[in-house]
Amino acid sequence: MDFQILPNWGKRLGLFIFLISFLLVGGDSFMDGYKGAPSGTHHFVKDFLGNTLYSFFDVLPLTGLLIYMFSKEKVEDDYIRLIRLQSYQATVITLLIIALVIYLFDIYYEVSLDMVLSLFMILFLVIFYFKKEAHS
Repeated sequence: MDFQILPNWGKRLGLFIFLISFLLVGGDSFMDGYKGAPSGTHHFVKDFLGNTLYSFFDVLPLTGLLIYMFSKEKVEDDYIRLIRLQSYQATVITLLIIALVIYLFDIYYEVSLDMVLSLFMILFLVIFYFKKEAHS
């Protein structure tokens, strides 16, 4: 995966965008459970911002992770590129196995696209981190 279009400072920007937007979007669902309201019935941020802007905030955590993924490491060499490729391959294989296991147990299980994308990006970053730490 030799497609890094952002410099190293993009990692900090992506992480900041992810954390802030995740707290805003995830905090609403948490407050539903805390207040005992059925899930998705009342959203403070949604009521405050409106539907259009709230749907923008739904996409922001994924955007933050994507910016983080496309940013270069401090030292970008051929071994880091190899680790990226291996992490990508391991992520795809792992998600295919998870999908197969879910399909075996429940054929009609529905998963939203944002869940799959979030899981893919987070799993990639976790595998990449541990492979990179093993190299250090």
